[in-house]
Amino acid sequence: MKRVFSLAEKLESSVEIEGKEYELDLSFDNILLVFKVVNDKDIDDLSRLLVCLDLLFIRKKGEELPFHDDLMKQVEVYKNIMEKVIARGKKQEQKLDLSGEPIEEEQTQYYNLEQDAEYIFASFLYDYNINLFHEQGKLHWYEFNALLVSLSDDSMFKRVVNIRQQKITKDMTVEQKKILQEQQAMFALEHSQNDVDFESMDLAEKREFALKQLEKEGGVMSG
Repeated sequence: MKRVFSLAEKLESSVEIEGKEYELDLSFDNILLVFKVVNDKDIDDLSRLLVCLDLLFIRKKGEELPFHDDLMKQVEVYKNIMEKVIARGKKQEQKLDLSGEPIEEEQTQYYNLEQDAEYIFASFLYDYNINLFHEQGKLHWYEFNALLVSLSDDSMFKRVVNIRQQKITKDMTVEQKKILQEQQAMFALEHSQNDVDFESMDLAEKREFALKQLEKEGGVMSG
């Protein structure tokens, strides 16, 4: 499988394993479904592995998954597809976000393909006149990513990401700080609401917030 986005070559959707070529479903909606399974904490590891492989491999009716009787080999195949095909060779030792892109442990995640689905849908329609529901099963994962990163700053998705990335500065007025804090709270990702609130505060506000959190946990007596 080709790992580089090239206009000179076709977007292939297969992977070679031990000399045999296997067809993969790399439509953007299918890959998003794979990510949803990966991040579902209610699914045990074995079920997660089998469901993801079942989604990824295109098979004829009754055809078994590759190495269906060798669990360790299936794990290896799954990791190779996630690393070399979906994440396109990014370093696996780094944590991957939903798009397969690496993020540092301490780095803030500014978008989430599942939580931001409405903004992405609206932005593709606004910029490209592309209805993503009409492209399900057709638009390749690599094409989707190329279009996503190239959305204009006027698109809703980019506007939301820019709001999340903004930092409070000394030059801002009290009113500007308040507006930014309200916007960041409105568009905060579910898992990072407290992070967004905390990062938007100045030092005095951070200290007060930390003390209140300790009081709630019983670590500090008020007064």
